[in-house]
Amino acid sequence: MNVPYSSQDFRPALPDAIEAEQALLGAILISADAYWRVAGFLKPQHFHEQLHGQLYETIGTLIAEGRAATPITVKPYLPADRMVGEMTLFEYIVRLTSEAVTVSGAYDFARAIIEMWARHQLIGVAQDLDTLARNMPIDMTPEKIIASSADQLTRIAQEGNERAGATKYGVLLPNAVSKAAQASTDTAARIPWFLPEITEALGDIRRGNLIGLMSDSGGGKTSFSLQQCRHAASKGFRSAFFSIEITEEESALQAAAQQSQISLGRIDAYTLNSKEAADLETEMSKAVDLPFYIVGFGECSLSDIRIKAEAMVKSQGLDLIVIDHAKMITLPNPKDMFAERINALYRGLKALAKSLNIGIVILIQRNDDWKQRWRAGSELRPVMGDAYGGGSIKQSLDVWFSLYRPEPLYRELIPTMPPEYLSKAQKEEGKKTRKEEMIQKLEQCRGRAWVINHKRRRGEPGRSPEIAFDGEYTMFKSAGAELPPAFEGFEGF
Repeated sequence: MNVPYSSQDFRPALPDAIEAEQALLGAILISADAYWRVAGFLKPQHFHEQLHGQLYETIGTLIAEGRAATPITVKPYLPADRMVGEMTLFEYIVRLTSEAVTVSGAYDFARAIIEMWARHQLIGVAQDLDTLARNMPIDMTPEKIIASSADQLTRIAQEGNERAGATKYGVLLPNAVSKAAQASTDTAARIPWFLPEITEALGDIRRGNLIGLMSDSGGGKTSFSLQQCRHAASKGFRSAFFSIEITEEESALQAAAQQSQISLGRIDAYTLNSKEAADLETEMSKAVDLPFYIVGFGECSLSDIRIKAEAMVKSQGLDLIVIDHAKMITLPNPKDMFAERINALYRGLKALAKSLNIGIVILIQRNDDWKQRWRAGSELRPVMGDAYGGGSIKQSLDVWFSLYRPEPLYRELIPTMPPEYLSKAQKEEGKKTRKEEMIQKLEQCRGRAWVINHKRRRGEPGRSPEIAFDGEYTMFKSAGAELPPAFEGFEGF
């Protein structure tokens, strides 16, 4: 029996953006910068041609690991017998590279790809809706079908708008105000700092934000970070400390010293009295239930961080990651200029924070430019140009602050000062040598620290509240009324 012909049995071919996919892949093979322009929103599943999605994922992995992405370096990861028409896959990639027109158009190519993906999703929803409406299962109702389709359409719209689309101000504003109102009463939306002075200057840690913490070597970055992770975990926020510089055990002992207020040296040597042993035992008991993870790395690249972070978010559901520190991370794109490689690192971390919807704090080593400024008569106070990578990293950071402790800087400088002699008259007048003035400043700033806000997207930068540092337990605390009023502020420090 012949089946009657029906036009519904034949559906037109889906539209595609094959040319845009080819152009984007060619641009990425020419310059890794093209990849970083789109990596934050374009995923392999958005490609219409599955092969192109696989190539995009392979090339992106190489770039994220700091390796060159060229047809030659990509070739070992391709199936040797795969053909594209009459060309081998390697020949096809070479052709994509040779025919690439522009790198600057990478974003536009990616936008065309994701918009086509959204159209395919819409077609799929429409076809499913047609099928369900014609052959409605017994456990369904028209209302359920409509609700299901509406959810799918909302997801597609959010994906398109969030990833690459443009939304009118009048559409965005009500939603943004609603989110702000909800977040103001939602304690789970923002992660608190461990001291109120820090929150006053920086605001809470927000999900999707990349925060830069700059300090000198020995300035207390690691101590500050461990306190923050431990505090966030005690408030129910799942926190991870990615330690590249020191071991997991050293990190754990330092955190324990802070909480139990026992000298780290005494814990390390285990010369504890009965009270200290009991306090340490109490902290060990509390630590069992804390959602605080310490992850050690040897050699570490941006790709290593991304893989570990994604795995932990899926398994533990992280809220906060602190990375110690930027200078220890292998930079991507070895052939690029140093400044561009640094910026690529921070852009990658920012994209990771957004894609995983977590807060990331990256510790930044301060360079030695301050020494030259000091010799020229300037202050020791950090400026943005002191950062590892320079002030240009500001673009990728949502919040950027310095943890400023002048005490160890004075300790370093005082022994290097040349001898200086005063006349009898100068001494009688009470004049001091520069070294004596430095020693006086050292005494005045002992145990003191400042949080200097360089940048804050949601507030005014420049605030510099003072906090205290307890060197015995390597911990920071509120300054309170411990310091004499005459020493308030840090002018001259």
